[in-house]
Amino acid sequence: MHAMRKAIILSFIFLISFILFSADRPEKWAVPMKLDGVPNFHKVTDNLYRSEQPTAEGMKNVEKMGIKTVINLRNFHSDKDKLSGTGLLNEELDVNTWHIEDEDVVKFIKIVRKKENGPFLVHCQHGADRTGVMCAIFRIIEQGWTKEDAIKEMTDGGYGFHSMWINIINYVKKVDIDKIKKELEKKTD
Repeated sequence: MHAMRKAIILSFIFLISFILFSADRPEKWAVPMKLDGVPNFHKVTDNLYRSEQPTAEGMKNVEKMGIKTVINLRNFHSDKDKLSGTGLLNEELDVNTWHIEDEDVVKFIKIVRKKENGPFLVHCQHGADRTGVMCAIFRIIEQGWTKEDAIKEMTDGGYGFHSMWINIINYVKKVDIDKIKKELEKKTD
């Protein structure tokens, strides 16, 4: 009986926490989703999803839900083995958490602008910091968000942003959006 009471109380606390968390979450922020093998999984837009490093099973599951391209932001790590046996397209961007480059942002935005290769899943190791900055810049450039709103979602959106990476916040605050947009307009080979 004591175990049953404890289970009921814990369930109630979980439900209340979920309701409170959901009530405070702005509607325009990425929507949390559950998918086996894809931790920290969220829908940013109909064409862009974000997550932590998926497992091989997770890669198969994202393909089943219609995602066509996986964008890996991790340096020193490839998804090729996890993508084996899938038809997913693989994009690898070696992004350094400690030093975000405009060039990385431009490459990312150019990839997600190729709608015929979407929907896209972008990930890094934790799905928080490198993924967060790419999604923040995407929000600013592609959706017209303010830098402040994009930073707020990145740091408080429940993705696990690590506060030690203050350089990422500073990057978003200081990035020259007009310069990025001009780079995006340039023709590529």
